[in-house]
Amino acid sequence: MKKATKLIAIISIVAILAVSFASCGSKGKRVEHDGKEFTFWTQMDSLSQRAGIEDYNDMLMFKELEKATGVHIKFMHPISGSTGNEAFVTMISSDDRAELVDNNWSAYPGGPQKAIEDGIIIALNDYLKENAPNFYACVNGDENHFIFRDGLADVETSPKYWRAQATTADGQFYGFNVLNIGTTRGFGGLYIRGDLLKKWGMEIPTNIAEWEAVLAKAKSEGIQYPFSTTLDVISFKGYGSQGFNTAYGVGKGFYLEDDKVVFAPFQPGYKEYVAKMAEWVKKGYLDPSFSTNDGEKVRGYIVNGQAIASWGYIGGDLGTVTPEGQKKDTNYEVVACPFPAEADGTPAKYQMTYAEASDRAVAITYNCGNYEKAMQWADYFYSEEGATLNIFGVEGNTFTVEETPERKVYKYTDKITNHEGFHSVEDALYYYMLPCNHPGFNQHPDYLQGYYPIQAQKDAVITWNLSSEESKKHAIPSLNFTQDELDGMADVVEVAQAPLETSLNEIIRGEASIDTYDAAIAKAKPEYEKYIKIQQDAYNRYLEKMK
Repeated sequence: MKKATKLIAIISIVAILAVSFASCGSKGKRVEHDGKEFTFWTQMDSLSQRAGIEDYNDMLMFKELEKATGVHIKFMHPISGSTGNEAFVTMISSDDRAELVDNNWSAYPGGPQKAIEDGIIIALNDYLKENAPNFYACVNGDENHFIFRDGLADVETSPKYWRAQATTADGQFYGFNVLNIGTTRGFGGLYIRGDLLKKWGMEIPTNIAEWEAVLAKAKSEGIQYPFSTTLDVISFKGYGSQGFNTAYGVGKGFYLEDDKVVFAPFQPGYKEYVAKMAEWVKKGYLDPSFSTNDGEKVRGYIVNGQAIASWGYIGGDLGTVTPEGQKKDTNYEVVACPFPAEADGTPAKYQMTYAEASDRAVAITYNCGNYEKAMQWADYFYSEEGATLNIFGVEGNTFTVEETPERKVYKYTDKITNHEGFHSVEDALYYYMLPCNHPGFNQHPDYLQGYYPIQAQKDAVITWNLSSEESKKHAIPSLNFTQDELDGMADVVEVAQAPLETSLNEIIRGEASIDTYDAAIAKAKPEYEKYIKIQQDAYNRYLEKMK
């Protein structure tokens, strides 16, 4: 999920974007046409690239999409080696920009509302009902739409979240967003060697006391640093990487308490968390190299037995270390651990939580030669036929259907599950289609069942979502900011973030005393209070839209 992390990443490129977009007021060239072909700028998915796709027109999904819609897409992919942001700046600054653009629109200075005001993209409100009936049905809660009819989204709550998160501050739809369906919102958390727990006669740890017992046992078995991880998991940055902080009734990064934006290090309990991590480093439970570790190195430690526990994702970590570990020992397994409960038994209130609607969207630029046809093409992704093609591919080829009393259940064929000719299930999936994190519907439950073939992964979907409903109350949703607000947040990050992070990490690594904590907070507080106010103002605007 991870909105605070996303915002900081966005802020880091604001200065570059601001200069590049200084002359973006030009609407560029617009030549009307019959809508049989459109130019479409989109960054190639890394998994598709890895699987061997060079142009999306080579993908089964897009071949079938052209047959279904009668529209040919001329893809404009960033050249290999360039970053998405650099390529986006170059393309969108040109008078010959693409007609459709798939991007995270919060990266545009001032957000999508400013992109509309600058004449870069068009507002969709006046066109939706007639030209995008499926998307319109979703955001307006039409119970006859298949996602509501099949119980994949809650008709009482999902549409209002989608509307609030997929519109600008003044209520304009700016594109066709990624809409999350199903109930799963968290895909990462703490995990541990299950086979070793069985060997030692111990249970999966659920609180700090149980974790300490397990880590102490591992230490006694000769493991140098039982828990190894990366900076984001230990640091205050990022609401998504919740870990041992939940045991102290505190979240990570910026989050909500009773609709008020708060910052984790300023909250009661965070100092206790920092002190505990420092204690674990001193005892040798926590790898002191967390500040410089990367994910690949940590996964290596888990596979090779140099560590027994870490924080990871269901796909990229559990799906990687399990088969690698089983090459060495057939009994090898890792299992997901619940986010640690507080000392009095209160369940964790925080977990990784993705928003209901992403600010990634396919927008239609002013240059588009046929707005109506372009919208009709994009709307196909939100129909039952289009969503099925996008997520599952072609029936009989990449999936089969089982009719149940509740709904149709989709199952990937052996072509996907056995992934012959491909490194993994995900490579096979993204060779044939774009089932996740692309405009359309995200996190279909049948996709998750197929995407996570290992039992430990299927179990993790449940374990790492035990706090899902409660966590939604605390996660900051997708917010739109003005250029002044973005500049203000960037100033705070530049001045205050690195010194605060350095101070707290020094405490954890044992290079400074916990007694220095209060002084570090006092120094950072004046700047971070500005950041909190900016986010609170943006969140208040969001609440008005929710009304």
